[in-house]
Order: sequence, then C-alpha cells, then structure tokens
Amino acid sequence: MRPMHPSDSALLIATPRPRRRRLGLLPLAMAVLLGGCASYQPKPIDTATTQAQWQARRLDDPALAARLQAALPSGEHWPPVTYGRAELLLAALALNPDLAEARAHLTEAGAAVRTAKAIPNPTVGLALERYTQSQAGSSSWLWGISTNMLIDTMLRRRLRAELADAGVRGARLDYAEKVWAVRHSLRTALADTLLARRQQQLAEQSVSKATALQAALQQRHALGESASSETLLAAQTLAQSHNEAAAAAQRLADANARLARAVGVPANALDGIALRWDDFDTPVVAAADQRAALEDRARLSRVDLERALVDYDSRETELHQQVRAQYPQISLGPGYTYDHGVRKLQFNLSATLPIFDQNQGPIAEAEARREAAGRHVEAVQASIDSEIDSANAKFAATRQALAAARSGQQAAQRLARQAELGHAHGEDDRVAVLNAQLAALTAAQAQLTAWDQSQQALGALEDAVRTPLDNDETRLLQPAADALPGDSP
Repeated sequence: MRPMHPSDSALLIATPRPRRRRLGLLPLAMAVLLGGCASYQPKPIDTATTQAQWQARRLDDPALAARLQAALPSGEHWPPVTYGRAELLLAALALNPDLAEARAHLTEAGAAVRTAKAIPNPTVGLALERYTQSQAGSSSWLWGISTNMLIDTMLRRRLRAELADAGVRGARLDYAEKVWAVRHSLRTALADTLLARRQQQLAEQSVSKATALQAALQQRHALGESASSETLLAAQTLAQSHNEAAAAAQRLADANARLARAVGVPANALDGIALRWDDFDTPVVAAADQRAALEDRARLSRVDLERALVDYDSRETELHQQVRAQYPQISLGPGYTYDHGVRKLQFNLSATLPIFDQNQGPIAEAEARREAAGRHVEAVQASIDSEIDSANAKFAATRQALAAARSGQQAAQRLARQAELGHAHGEDDRVAVLNAQLAALTAAQAQLTAWDQSQQALGALEDAVRTPLDNDETRLLQPAADALPGDSP
C-alpha cells in the first residue's frame, strides 16, 4: 500500500465526511414534517347497530331533552304535554336523518374551503449518477437535489377560495331547503293523521247507524211495511260505511308512518303521543298586508332563488378562473449538485407557453355555463311568481268550498235534530231519524274533505313563500335559530 499523499487527505476532509453529516439531518427533518400528518382511522358501519339505535329513538329521551331544552322559550320544558307542528319540527331538527346528511354535506363544503386556500407544496427530486471509471482525486458519484415550486399568485388563490365559499353558501341553502322539505312532509303527515282519525270516527258512527237502519228496515219489510229495495239500499249504505272505515284506518296507518319518518323516529315511538293542531277546523292565515310582504320577499329572495344566484356566482368565478388560466404559470426550481468534487447551485425557471392554445375552449364552456345559470335564475323567479298566484287562487277557492261544506253540515245537523225531536213526539219513526243522522254524518265527511283541501291550499301558500303562517311555529323556532346553530331553518 502506497503512503497517503497530503492531497488525498485534504480531499477526504473536504468532500465525503462533512457531506454525510449534513445528509444525516434529512431523516430527522422528514420525521418532523411527517409528525404533523393526519392518521387514518377506519370507521366501519354496522347496520345491525344502526338499526338498533334507530329502533331505540324516543321523543322523551333524556339526551334529546337536554339538547332541546336550550332551544325552548323560557318557562317551557321538554317533552311537552302535547305535540303540535312546532314541537314536532323542533324534534325533527335534531333527529331527522335527512337533515343530518345535509349537515354532513355542509361540513364537507367547509372542508373544501381549507383545500382551496392551501398553498401548493413544492416538489423535491434526488438525482444520482456513478462513473464506472473513477477519476483520480475525485469521487465516482454525482448527486444533486432539485426542487420545483409553483408560483401561486394571490389572484388564483382568491378565485379558488371564492369558489369554495360559494360552495359553503350553496350547502347552507341546500340545508335550509331540506329543512323546509322536512317541515312540509311533517305538516302534511300531521294533517293526514288528524284528518284520518276524524274520518275513522265518522265512519264508525256511520257503520253503527247503517247497521241500525238495516235492522229497522228488515223488521219493517218482515211486517210488510216496506219494499225489499229499501233493505238493499240500507245494505249498500252499510257496505259503503265499512269501506270508508277501512280506508280511514289505512290512511291513518300511512300518515302515522310518514309522520314518524319526518320526525326521525320509528313508528312505534309515536304510540301514546298526544298530537295537537290549533285551529284545526278553521285554517288561520296571516293578514293580507303581511302575506303581501312575504310574497314580495319570496319573489326576490326565496331559498331556491338564492341557490340559483349562488350557482350563477360560481359560474362567474369559474369563468374568471379560465380567463386567468390562459396566461403563463411560472414555477421556480432552486437546486444543489455535487459534481465530482464541485458544488453547484442551480436556479431553474419554467413557464407554460400559450402558443397552440390560449384556453379558448374552457373559456367558451365557462361562458356557456354562466349564461345557462343566468337563465335558470329567471326560470326560478317565474316559477316562484306562478306558485304564489296559483296558491292564492286555490286558497281563496277552497275557503269558499269549506264555508259551503260547513253550512251544509250545519243544515244536516239541524235536520237530524228535528227528526230526533219529531221521533220523541211521535211524528217521525226511527227509520227517518237514522236516515237524517246518516245524512249528517255524510255532510260531516264532506266538510272534512273540504277542510283537507283548504289545508293543502294553505300549505301550498306557505311553500310558495317558504315561511310558516302559524305564529306558534315562529314563536318556538325563533329561539331554536340561536340555540341550535346549523339545526334550524
């Protein structure tokens, strides 16, 4: 072995050893950077568990009471003695699974804002090269580190952030629209439930009276005092009463199931629950001036119109993005190279060259989408105006029909009372009394049908303005807007 030359010793000190010490810090730096990374946590869904949780839901659950108590006005407690539209909607805000899904999408939109505002990370590359024939006095390896950092201008980031913020606004409006859809389903189901109960009661009374009438006519026919056709008509009336009772029972079961689904509980959770509808027989509507103000507001700022405007703003931002994309995008790439004993610092600059295409295709697409979004805004406004006019006309017509049905029912009741009084004085027989009572029950059924149509028209009017016209709902839900953020319309 030859003795080491002083120049060899200087080379060893100058290149390999210090370089290895500096590279030894790289794993430590990588560990520090990776320490702030999120870790994956699996969250599988067990359908048996979720089904059991669903079946265990109750309106008198203490956990639900603790959550809703803060949303109630002073002096009121949960669970209430009776459940009206406001109380059921308040429970639905906390329990309805569709609203929970909408809130999850709202959280998803909020997370997209963080993504849009994030600064792009640089990329780093390591290059290694080895000479098969080593040169005297130098290392056989060439290595280098290169980076690439995109110059993300403030305008580009601002446009991405604006687009993400529009997504959040859209998700909030979607949630508000979902709340109203749940409220609509709940109101309809509650009305059908109470109506079906009354229809069932009237049908059962009709069955009782029709049975008595058939027996009386059969007795008269046996005595030769009536024709057989009268007995057959009585049997037909009895069969119709049985059909009406069965239809009412079926409607009641269906309405109960829909009401439970709208609230967010299984059907058996409503067993024993006292339901309430104030002014059940007389639909209450706001004053004309108040309705006019609500209609004007709906024509300019109803939820679906606001959603269409948000979509238009998003298309506007997308067009701005595509126009900006036609300009060059610059990247910087500083680096370091160790080339056989020579240390080199690099500074690379790269940019896209809009030679063959200036992003004209995406710009044209964005302009077309913006135009379509603008036309959609106009279509929504036209639909709102049409819905309001149609609901007003329908409500006015059904109120007149309800008044006529109420007058007919009152007249039928007076005739029934007169027949009963005549029978007591020996002027009318039992068959006349039963016929008059059945006529009164038929008039009561007609009044319920007119009431149902009137309530449907009032619900359509509320849907048109997207506002409850019942003061009780407003009174109870206004505190909920402050106490349950994100869970109220």
